[in-house]
Amino acid sequence: MGVTATAVGYYAVLAPHTVFLDKYRYVTARYQADNEIPVGPAVKQRIQKVMDDMKLPDKVRNVIRPFSAFSFDLFHAGTLNPKYGAILGIPANFINSAKELRDKLTIREELVDWTRQDAQAFLDAAILSENAQDFALAREILWILAEEPYFNSLTLAAIIAIFWSFYNAITHAFKLRERNVIVCRMLYLSFALIGAISWFGIKDYRSYNLDKKHSEVLCDLGPRYVEGGQEFYDKLIRRNKALRTLMGDDGKDTYTAYGNEKTVLRQKYVPLTHKKEFFDSRPREDNKE
Repeated sequence: MGVTATAVGYYAVLAPHTVFLDKYRYVTARYQADNEIPVGPAVKQRIQKVMDDMKLPDKVRNVIRPFSAFSFDLFHAGTLNPKYGAILGIPANFINSAKELRDKLTIREELVDWTRQDAQAFLDAAILSENAQDFALAREILWILAEEPYFNSLTLAAIIAIFWSFYNAITHAFKLRERNVIVCRMLYLSFALIGAISWFGIKDYRSYNLDKKHSEVLCDLGPRYVEGGQEFYDKLIRRNKALRTLMGDDGKDTYTAYGNEKTVLRQKYVPLTHKKEFFDSRPREDNKE
């Protein structure tokens, strides 16, 4: 049973990023008349240019497949496994112009009232320069290169195996299964809870530190990416502030007054305001000159 639980834990995390990756793409893609909206050649060329700047080998480039995502955020899933590959979701604001977004944009399935100041602020923040788009693409590709699905699945499998072994050792040593079934069940639930907390803690600790490391790597790509990062995080914060009022109570539950995403107990990523301060502390290209 322990082997089965370990295997289930491993594949439950990894399956959406491998064997079920196409289904993952299906539910996150953007459609028009039941057909997935294609990513235009201009965006594909920009992705290749970013990969050139990152000096990625062909074996990595070939497994990353861009698609139009139903979101205003870039999206990624998958691994560098050549059999399944990875997907890179391109949001609407990378593909559509400001006018197209204005005509088609809905929030909570309702057309936007463009007479509202926060609606206009959202639209302004959604439009990114080429530098900011390149920065965002490079940032998302770094997350693909990190191959988190493998780490998370292996960590979960290891935690299940370790705590299952502890549970079996204790129940066998004290003969709890024969003497006290209630204590046995309480011990089982306790180990399950501690295991879950351990997994989320390790997972979040790694992603938080990767987030910090990625910022350093992006700065090393050159001044253009530093400027792109400054703009990207500034506009992302402004967008979240606008959504906080546009989405009503849901917005206040999702975003803080400073534009960060609200979190409860967990902290998976560096807060946006901290990232903005990090890139703002880096000199711009014109200042260097």
